Amino acid sequence: MSDQVEFVDILEPRRTQLGIFGFMTRNWYPQRTLTLDKYCSPQDLKDIVANSVYLDSIIEAECSRSGVSKEKLHQDVHDYLEEMGLDKKLHVIRWMGIVFLKICFMMKIKMFVNEAAVFQLKSIMGKNPVLFLPTHRSYADFCLMTYLCYHFDIDFPAVAAGMDFYSMAVLGRRMRETGAFYIRRTLAGDPLYAATLKQYVRTVVGKHCAPVEFFLEGTRSRSNKSMPPKYGMLSMTLAPYFTHEVSDITIVPVNISYDRLMEHSLFAYEHLGVPKPKESTGGFLKALHNLNDHFGNIYLNMGSPLSVRDFIKNDTSHSNETLKPLDLQQLTPEQFKKVQSIADYVITLQQKNTVATISNLLSLVLMQSLMKDSPLEFEEVIEEVGWMIQELRNLGATVFENDVRSSVERILVVHKKMMRLDKERKLRLISGVLTDLSESVKNKMKGHILQAETMVAAVPIVQLQLYVNPILHYLVPPAVICVIVHRSAVSRDNLKADYHRVRKLLSHEFFHLESEETNTFNKALDYCIQNRVISYNGELYTLVDNTKIQYLLRWSVLPALTTLLKCAEVMTEQTSCAHKQALKLVQQRVENQRVHPYCLSLEATANCLNGLVAADALVKHKGESDIIYEVVPSTMQECRNLVNSILPSFSVDFASNSVVIDHKALSRL
Repeated sequence: MSDQVEFVDILEPRRTQLGIFGFMTRNWYPQRTLTLDKYCSPQDLKDIVANSVYLDSIIEAECSRSGVSKEKLHQDVHDYLEEMGLDKKLHVIRWMGIVFLKICFMMKIKMFVNEAAVFQLKSIMGKNPVLFLPTHRSYADFCLMTYLCYHFDIDFPAVAAGMDFYSMAVLGRRMRETGAFYIRRTLAGDPLYAATLKQYVRTVVGKHCAPVEFFLEGTRSRSNKSMPPKYGMLSMTLAPYFTHEVSDITIVPVNISYDRLMEHSLFAYEHLGVPKPKESTGGFLKALHNLNDHFGNIYLNMGSPLSVRDFIKNDTSHSNETLKPLDLQQLTPEQFKKVQSIADYVITLQQKNTVATISNLLSLVLMQSLMKDSPLEFEEVIEEVGWMIQELRNLGATVFENDVRSSVERILVVHKKMMRLDKERKLRLISGVLTDLSESVKNKMKGHILQAETMVAAVPIVQLQLYVNPILHYLVPPAVICVIVHRSAVSRDNLKADYHRVRKLLSHEFFHLESEETNTFNKALDYCIQNRVISYNGELYTLVDNTKIQYLLRWSVLPALTTLLKCAEVMTEQTSCAHKQALKLVQQRVENQRVHPYCLSLEATANCLNGLVAADALVKHKGESDIIYEVVPSTMQECRNLVNSILPSFSVDFASNSVVIDHKALSRL
């Protein structure tokens, strides 16, 4: 990405009472994504689905299989469509927009958008369906994209929402009336529901004439970084292209970056195993009280539109599916593989459009201060943030900043509950509160029940790591090279081989395209040589004298490599192990050792277990109630030896760290 991207705060003109009401009640003539002779209403969409040849064939088959009458099955389809179907009421959208803007101003939010990318998209709209695929870091993502469309006169997107919101009193209905359609998290066990959903999504894409929006990752990323994509929803939305109902589909990757996540405290506890609270309208209204604070900037960076037709090279291959009536055609296995390739590629586009915020950079500086157990004075912080900006730009990141000093001062206000300057103007991390877990919470804990002292030390550092994570994909490739060469001098072939092995082991923790890894390796190697991280004498790569960049790269991969090693150690002691039990065993081992607190993250542990599966050290089976891992002893030992040989060595006391300000308050969950 270029560091010259221009962002504009689209909320600035609304910062008056007249600005809000005048804008949200203006005449509005949105641009449609698809020009058709007839535009379908929400009810028309449901009628088309209910009367489709495809669902008739499914009902016929289900009737024969189960003996349930066709009338009852048709009624089930009707009920499913009423449950999932979107609605669109402009007066509701206008009032919801007013509420949205009021909340934004209460939270002191600025919403920066890459306007040039939006105008580029609008210039090509009208010929084929458009899919908005944003990152999913917060519940606010839903509102941001809908408001962006209203601001730029783009028809409101049809947004796929989970059933958690469906049952929320008042809010569930209001979300539907602003374009949400509801989908269940699992389609297993109800083939008629699955068929109805597939046909509904296919119809919305091909006949609704508005963007369709959903989250490729399937859920919010609690780690604030990219997760491997889920393929089901994308396969449904691309079906109209593969069945030749539309000539092309345009995919728009969107990265949404936050100075401060509204849910970061909840996310930190979830990483440690505390269950997520159930979404409710009461909970939302209660949360509003806590939103009267500074939440900083939000950055929406749209990537260049991606043509599905161009991506798959205008494939014109035919299968037996094309001989069926249009409604009955389904994706072939070959087409589904193409869907997977598109999904994987879009995740990398989202990563490339990441905006490295001052919040991310300041968190990097503070985490490095923790690693050194040495608090920095304010002027040193400013200098270090400036250095981090330059290094990330050298690695290809887009960094949004105008004035480092004023930006850091602003972020210190935004994150005043997480970090602050002490009386000596040294930057300190505020410790967690002593948390007394209730018996009901302990019974629902997803991992090992951690000691209160462990939680106190871990929560603030895990929370801080959430702001380091979004930009780690820039640091990880050169960091892996650095730790391999730090072990010992190595030839290019051996360096490349170990690099690919480590990247595969961390493929779920740091998502990447395996097909691009050779190119990524070459770029990272060039960066390391040009920046004097390593040197090459014509035969071997060796480490140069210790440098600032070396230190940054080595500690940036420490939590991931440590978690991976602990997983390998625990699984080496097993012959087979259930997934939930593996999480508990790893978390228990980490608690008993002096390692980075982020290694307690259940999500990071699950990612590392999946990495061991990818490396063939574990074989995964689906049990009755849980996933079962079988250990491949020889391969597991090889993985363990590799990770242990390159693991950076740091001696850090995170429980009694001079950078952390003690907090004596008591809390109860």
